[in-house]
Amino acid sequence: MPNEDRELFHNFVTKLQTENDIKPILNDIKNMFSFKPPSNAKNTLTCLGVSNIIRCLDVQDKANVDLTCEVLKICFDKFGAGDVIKHFTGHIMYLLRHDKDCVRRLAVDEVFKSVKTDQSSFPVAQHIDVFVAVAQLICDKDVGVATKAVTITSDLPPEVYPKILEEMKIALDENSSSKCHAYEVVCNIAMKSPELFTLCVEHGYIDHMISELSTDDILYQLNILELLSRFAVKPYGIHYLVKEGGLDKTASLIGDVQRNPLSGLMLPGYLKFFGSIAHHYPREIFAKYPVFLNSLFEAIDSSDQSVVLPVALDTLGFIGTTIEGKLCLAAVGGQFIQAVDKVGDLIKNNVTEIKIRALNCLASLINVERDKAKSNPIDHRVTLMTREWFRSLNKPNGSMEFLFEMVKNPFPDIKLAAFILLDAVCQHMWGEQEVARVAGFVEYLLDRSVSDTKETKEARYDIIKRLARSSAFESNILTRLQKYVEDGPFYMETNLQVAMEEGD
Repeated sequence: MPNEDRELFHNFVTKLQTENDIKPILNDIKNMFSFKPPSNAKNTLTCLGVSNIIRCLDVQDKANVDLTCEVLKICFDKFGAGDVIKHFTGHIMYLLRHDKDCVRRLAVDEVFKSVKTDQSSFPVAQHIDVFVAVAQLICDKDVGVATKAVTITSDLPPEVYPKILEEMKIALDENSSSKCHAYEVVCNIAMKSPELFTLCVEHGYIDHMISELSTDDILYQLNILELLSRFAVKPYGIHYLVKEGGLDKTASLIGDVQRNPLSGLMLPGYLKFFGSIAHHYPREIFAKYPVFLNSLFEAIDSSDQSVVLPVALDTLGFIGTTIEGKLCLAAVGGQFIQAVDKVGDLIKNNVTEIKIRALNCLASLINVERDKAKSNPIDHRVTLMTREWFRSLNKPNGSMEFLFEMVKNPFPDIKLAAFILLDAVCQHMWGEQEVARVAGFVEYLLDRSVSDTKETKEARYDIIKRLARSSAFESNILTRLQKYVEDGPFYMETNLQVAMEEGD
C-alpha cells in the first residue's frame, strides 16, 4: 500500500482512540480496504495491526459491534488461509473467547479457513492453543459457532488429537446437545485410524457413549446411536463393540424399545444402527442378533407409515445392496420373502412417499453393480433370486407391464424411482428379455418427445446404454438404441433450441 494510504489508515485508527462517534471512522476504514488489492492491504495491516479496530468490540452498542466485525472480516479477507492466525494469533484467541456471538462467529470462520486449505502449509501444531480454544467452543450457545467448532476440531492432524481429546471432557458435564457435539468429534477422530480409536477408548469415551444409551432422553439416545454407527462399520470399531459387549447391550435395548409407548420414535434409530453394520457384516449380524431381523421385518409390515416404515424400507434396501447382503437375506427364508412381497404391495398401493421408498428398496435388492465385487461374475443364485423378487410386482398382466406403467407415471419423483428400478432390472439378462417382450416398451424409451426432468432423462439414457449392448433385441432395435446413445441424453432439447433460434 502506498505511504499516503498507510498514513491515512494510521490516522483512522488513531481517531478510533479519541473520537466518541466511531461509526464514521469504521465506515472510512471499511471503504478504504474494500477496494484495495490484497497485497497492499495485507502489508499495511501486518505493519500497523488491527488492535485499535478490535478495541471497538468492547462496547454495548450492537450496531457498532456488528460494524466492527464487518470491518475486521474485510481486513482478514485480504490474507490467505491461515495467515491471519499466523500474524494475529493473540487477537484470534481473544476473539474466540469474546462474549458476543457475532465476534466468536467471525473468529471461528477465520480458523475454519485454515483447516480447509492445504494443512501442510499451515503448522497446526505450532498454534495448538488456537485449536484448543476452538475445541472449547463445541459447547457454545450459538449453534453456528458450535457446529463449525465441531467441523474444525474433527479435521486436524493426528499429532494434535491427544490434546483435543482432553478438551472434549469439558462437554460431558454440559447439556445433551454439548455432549452430542463432543461425541461427534470423538467419533470423527475414532474413524480416522485404529490408533486414534484406541486413544478414544483409553479416554473412556466409547464406553461412556454406550452407557448413555440407557438415558431417558430419546433424542439424545438416537443421536448417540447414529454416532456409534459411524465407527461401528470400521473393523476395529465393530471388533471393540462385540468384544466389550456394546453390541449385545444395544441389541437388548431393541426389545425394550418395542415395549416402549414411544417406540415409533426410537425404533428407527436402532434399525439404522444395526442396518448400517449389517450392510458391511450381514452374516455376523443376522446370526448373532435375530432380534434385529425380527424388528426389521415387523417394521416392514408396520402400520406406522410416517416414521418406522420409511426407515425400515431404507434399511432393508441398504443391507441388500451388496451381493453378500442379498444372499444372507435370501437365506432367512419365509420372513424375507414375505417382506419382499410387502414391498411389492407398497409399490402398487400406497402414498407417494412410501411408493418411492419401496421402489428404491426393491431397486437396491435387484441392483448388482453397486457392490465393490461387481468385477466378478454374478452368482447364478443372485440372478435367480432377483428375478423372483421382481415378480413381487406381479399384476394380472405381469411385473414388467406394471413397471412400464410406472415409468409413464406423470409424477416426476415416482417416475424417476421407477426408472431407477428399471435400471437395476436391466442389469440382468432376464430383465433385458422382459423389456424386449413387453410391446411398446422400447418405443417409449426411445421417444424423445416425452417430457422428463433432467434426472429422468439421464436415468433413461443409462438404461438405453445397457439395452444397446444387449443380445435380447433384434438388429433393427439395437441400431435405434445405439443411435440414441450416440446422440446423447439431451439430443432433442438441443435440436429444438437450435430450431427456435433459427426461427427467430
